[in-house]
Amino acid sequence: MGSKETLKLAALQITPSSNLSDTFLQIQTLLAQAYSEMDALDCVVLPEYAFGTFREWASTKQDSDQLTAQIQTRISKLAKHHKVFVVAGSVPYQTDTNQWRNRSFIISSTGKIIGSYDKHHPFRAEKRLGLEPGTQLPSFKIGNLRLGVLICSDLWYHDTASQLASKVDFLAVPAMTTVLDKQHIRYGQWTWQSLVAVRSKEFTIPIISTDQASREYAPSIFTCGGSCIADPSVRFSDIEGAHIQALRIAPDEKSHLITSHISLKAVREYAAYRHDVGLRE
Repeated sequence: MGSKETLKLAALQITPSSNLSDTFLQIQTLLAQAYSEMDALDCVVLPEYAFGTFREWASTKQDSDQLTAQIQTRISKLAKHHKVFVVAGSVPYQTDTNQWRNRSFIISSTGKIIGSYDKHHPFRAEKRLGLEPGTQLPSFKIGNLRLGVLICSDLWYHDTASQLASKVDFLAVPAMTTVLDKQHIRYGQWTWQSLVAVRSKEFTIPIISTDQASREYAPSIFTCGGSCIADPSVRFSDIEGAHIQALRIAPDEKSHLITSHISLKAVREYAAYRHDVGLRE
């Protein structure tokens, strides 16, 4: 960890490309920008399906295991080079029992894969494609802290989010928010960012969520670019709107970087306050 009292996070909002090298170029560019802004990072998060969806993978002739191994190798090298933990978005993953999952790999600052998380609540389109839900809610040690990972729609399910948040210090949530009309992209952004802000306050826990940049992902289906980092210790002001102080957001929907320094001391103090006034068990 960069500091025992400060959590340093970066959300890398990218536009996934069918060309893996193009995707990694975006990641490398944003990482370089992050390190030009900050002296160190504790954790970097990529979007859900950062390297293509199940449907997109199925349309290629590449073996999914080989593609996953290639992605893991390249992310591991980046993590080791920058000495940072990476939540590598998610990929379609086929288990030993031939079940397909939406899986996120967590890679340490030494480049080692320290674990994975499978999405608990697949979206309707994922279910139609045969993706099975995950069953475990693991946590991962990052320095002196514990990290929890949820994937996109998992955050909407209160029991799932509450159960994991109760045993970790911060949450990473790779996302791929979508709407069915280009005019609703702003709506999609703010709906997702509002959920992240509320969950962060409710559980008194920092949340970093990285979304895909806005684009027409499929005919009449648009991703939203709703990446954000929520700091529960920041008090709400009298005017919030789209520039809520407790929430850092991307300045536009394109490929972008969000960084944040979060005081863990301030988070603990706010958690104690919520407990004292009866807003937290």
